[in-house]
Amino acid sequence: MTKKNLPIVDKNSRYVVSAAEMKRCDQATIDHFGIPQDVLMERAALSICKYVKKSLPAGGRVLIFAGSGNNGGDGIAAARILHQDDIPVVLVLVNHKLNEKAASSKRTKACEQQLKIALSYGVTVIDFDASSINNEIKRSSVIVDAMLGIGCTRDLEGDYKSAVCEINYSKEDFDEKAPHVISADIPTGINADTGQVQGHAICADETVTFGFLKMGCAFYPGAAHSGEIHIVNIGITDDGFLNEPPRFKYIDIPDVSEMAKLLLPKRNPAGNKGSFGKVLIAAGSKRISGACIMAAESCLRSGAGMVRVFTEKTNLSAVQTLLPEAMTDIYCEEDFDTNESEVFKAAKDNLLNALLWSDAVVCGPGIGKGKAGREILSIILENAKLPLVLDADALNIISDDEETRKLICGYEADMVMTPHLAEFSRLIDKNIHDCRLCMIDETIKLAKEFHACIICKDARSLITDGERCFINLSGNDGMATAGSGDVLAGLIGALVVSGFSNVTEAAAIGAYMHGVAGDMAAIKNGRQGMTARDISGGLRDIFSGQSNIL
Repeated sequence: MTKKNLPIVDKNSRYVVSAAEMKRCDQATIDHFGIPQDVLMERAALSICKYVKKSLPAGGRVLIFAGSGNNGGDGIAAARILHQDDIPVVLVLVNHKLNEKAASSKRTKACEQQLKIALSYGVTVIDFDASSINNEIKRSSVIVDAMLGIGCTRDLEGDYKSAVCEINYSKEDFDEKAPHVISADIPTGINADTGQVQGHAICADETVTFGFLKMGCAFYPGAAHSGEIHIVNIGITDDGFLNEPPRFKYIDIPDVSEMAKLLLPKRNPAGNKGSFGKVLIAAGSKRISGACIMAAESCLRSGAGMVRVFTEKTNLSAVQTLLPEAMTDIYCEEDFDTNESEVFKAAKDNLLNALLWSDAVVCGPGIGKGKAGREILSIILENAKLPLVLDADALNIISDDEETRKLICGYEADMVMTPHLAEFSRLIDKNIHDCRLCMIDETIKLAKEFHACIICKDARSLITDGERCFINLSGNDGMATAGSGDVLAGLIGALVVSGFSNVTEAAAIGAYMHGVAGDMAAIKNGRQGMTARDISGGLRDIFSGQSNIL
């Protein structure tokens, strides 16, 4: 795939970082640019205090759990600032003791210094004691978790485990009187790279994260443990990466009314239906009629000038009734039973003519894994030299058939593949339960194998062409409904002909807009009852610039 700039994505995206990337940026800020660590820690503490004060009721009390590292130092500094503001606060030392000698202490130098300052101001400091901490928790309105930060890489043990369990138990035991929990940087117990729970993890109401969003807060289950996330500037900026930027970005457009204007190429005011792109949708079968309709409808709503549906003849009436704007070509599944028959040649010629007409192709939704679906996919792969979007059954055929997989690897034009996690597991030949742990590396590997852009769909989707990597944070669990992927496939089909510099850019923006459309649909219809076609309605709202929904 030709390497190009992605100006629209670059302009509207932000970094999401691993633990190593964050540490590297943090250290460069100190060593290369000369900002003292104490200054960064003080600003982090001030940010924590800002959100503590927002959540603290009048006369409320704050309990801060501080570990022995720099995350603990942030918490200790926050305790001192709150104390100086006459807010009742108790500082709990976890995994280190108040009377430890500096020479033998587990505390980092910065943490040790912050503790000395806090003590000199008279902050109340206690050692963690599992047998009595529940009484302290009951007396507190806000709890700050500043125990481990991004340093958690193995299952919690000892006092860390006990402290996390006691804080989480308070949410269950106290109901509406439970203290409000704020985590510093990332909830303790969440792996900063994967989002996995290391045995136990804080269930925070809010997370105040410093500089950049952490991968562990972006991926589930870490995202669910993080609550509302606040990304705060403490002086660590993009400059700290020293021209070696993080691997992943995410798109972020706070104002829905600006989304279409900011994310989509400008349309030619003198254009016509032909110049806005002609997309062929090869979808649907005898058993499944809705897939071709949902993909085609989404494609039309997303800006394609013309859409042509190649589908089994039993779907013709439904397409013509529900989507009169679409053109149709039909075949009989039996036409593909014998490759030498006249009806096969006629069906193949019909598909080849449709390919000649097209600017891009979407193939796979509902075509089935039988003889007809396999032949349709093979004809497209052998004859098309167009941007190609592969979804659903097309991906399952590739997983089952080595010859088709070879055709994919040799496809000469741009390609986007949109597997959900089960389809992804079949493509990489791994158990679905293991896929989340290797999702990043395996998606990049698959993209390189197929020379394609992969959208690996899950609660957090990954988008990569093997070089550029994006994570999509939009969307909700209401989108886990039949047909949602068909809507995405149609949307991507429209975007790849709309003037983006690269299909990866179209795919990243398409995944984001699909999720936002799902969020809008959930507000209108509720997550429990929303359907895939409601997501298409959300796309209409985005393109119309509605701003009163999210």
